[in-house]
Amino acid sequence: MALLPPAAALPGIVADIAHGLPVQIISLTGEIWSGDVREISLPGSEGRFGVLAQHAPLLATLREGMVSVFPVGAEPPLHVYVSGGHVEVQPGKVIVLADLGLRSENLDDARARAAREAAASPMATEMTDPDNAKVHAELALQRLQQLRSLPFK
Repeated sequence: MALLPPAAALPGIVADIAHGLPVQIISLTGEIWSGDVREISLPGSEGRFGVLAQHAPLLATLREGMVSVFPVGAEPPLHVYVSGGHVEVQPGKVIVLADLGLRSENLDDARARAAREAAASPMATEMTDPDNAKVHAELALQRLQQLRSLPFK
C-alpha cells in the first residue's frame, strides 16, 4: 500500500504550499489576523493538529491554547491565544472562529498590565506593609514554639 500521492500530483501540492493557504482568525471582538500561511497549528479538543494546503475539509472544536501561524515567506511565526472556539478547514482556506482571542504581543502587554494592577491593589499594599510583616513573623514564631512544646511520638 503506497502512502504517497502519485508523482503527477506532487507538483501541484508543492506549488500550493509555496503559494500559501489563506487563513482568517476571528474572535467575538473582530478579526485578529488574516493572511497566507505555510502551516497553521491548532489546539483541537482531541489534541493539537496542523493544517497545510490541500488539507481535507474539516470542522473541529478548539480548546483553550495557542494557535501557531507560520506565514509564507521569512516572517516569524505568530501565536494567538484562544479560549476555545471552532475551525473550518476547506481545501482553499481556513477560518478560525475563536470565542476570545489575543495575539502574542498583546498577551505580553496584558500580563504586564495585570501585574501592575495587582501590585498596586490595596491587598498587595497591605501585605507589603512592614508592620504587617512583623505581625506575621511574630505569629509564625508563636506557632513554632507551640509545635516544639508538643510531645514527640
